[in-house]
Amino acid sequence: MTTGDDGAARAQMNTRGILAMLAAMAFFTATDSLMKVATATLPPSEIIAVRGVMATALMFAYLRAQGPLGDMSHILRFPILRRMSFEILFITAYVVALSRAPFADVFSILQSGPILMTIFAALVWKEDVGWQRWIAVVLGLAGVAMILKPAPQTFDPALGLALFAAFMATGRDLSTRMIPSGVPSQIVTLSATGGMTIGGILLAPFETWVMPTPFIWLVLVAAAVSVALGSHFLILAYRTAETSAVAPFRFASVPFAIFVGWLVWGQVPDEIALAGIALVVGCGLYMMHRERAMRRARS
Repeated sequence: MTTGDDGAARAQMNTRGILAMLAAMAFFTATDSLMKVATATLPPSEIIAVRGVMATALMFAYLRAQGPLGDMSHILRFPILRRMSFEILFITAYVVALSRAPFADVFSILQSGPILMTIFAALVWKEDVGWQRWIAVVLGLAGVAMILKPAPQTFDPALGLALFAAFMATGRDLSTRMIPSGVPSQIVTLSATGGMTIGGILLAPFETWVMPTPFIWLVLVAAAVSVALGSHFLILAYRTAETSAVAPFRFASVPFAIFVGWLVWGQVPDEIALAGIALVVGCGLYMMHRERAMRRARS
C-alpha cells in the first residue's frame, strides 16, 4: 500500500472517530439535560441512585456480551476505590448543581478540566508547564470567574458546587491514570456506574424520595440509555481514530448544552458568562494543542 493510501485510510478513520466523538457528546449532553428535567420532581439523590442502577445494569449487560469480565475482586483494590470515591463526590455535586443552576453554566464550568489538570501537573508532578500554558491557565480561570460571578450580590452557590464537581472530575481522571494496566477496563467502567449508585444512596438520608410519575420513569430510562450510548461512542472514538484528532471535539458538548438550555428552559448565558465560556473552551483547546506538541517533541 502506498503512503498516499495510508494517509487516506488514516483520514477516513479520523473522520469516523470525530463523528463518534460528536455523537458521544450529544448523548452525554442529552443525559445531563434529562437529569435536570427529572430534578423538577425528584430529589438529586434519587435521580443519582436510580440512574446508577439502570446504567450499571446496561453496562454490565453490554460488557458481558463483549466477553468475560475478568476478576471482579479488582473492584476492591485501592486504585479502583480511590477513583470510585472521586466519582461519588463528582456525580453528587454535579447533579445537585444541575438542579439549582442554569444548565449551560453548570455544563460549561465542567469543561475547565484541562485547566485544572495543568495546575495539578505543575504543582504536584512538578511538570515544566511553560509560560504559554501558564497564561492559558490564568485566562481559563478568568473565564471560570466570569461564569461564576463571585461578587456577593451575584454569586450563585450552585455554580460553586459545579466548580467543586470539576475538581472532583479532575481527581477522578488523574486516579484513572494511576490504575495498574493489569486491571481490565471493564472493571473500571462498572466501578464508575456503581459509584453513581453509591453516591445517591449516601445522599438519600438527607432528602425525601418520592414515587416517580410514568413520565419521569421514562426520562430516567432515557438518561440511562443515553449515558450508555455516550460511553459506547466515546470508546469507539478513541479506539477508531488518533487521540489528537478526536479529543478537541469533546468541547462540542458546550454549544450543545447552550442550545439545549435555550430550547428546553429558555436559559441563555449572559454576555459575561458567554465570554467566560469562550475563554474556558479556547484555553482548553490550546492546552490540548500544547500537550500534543510537547509529546511530538519528546518522541
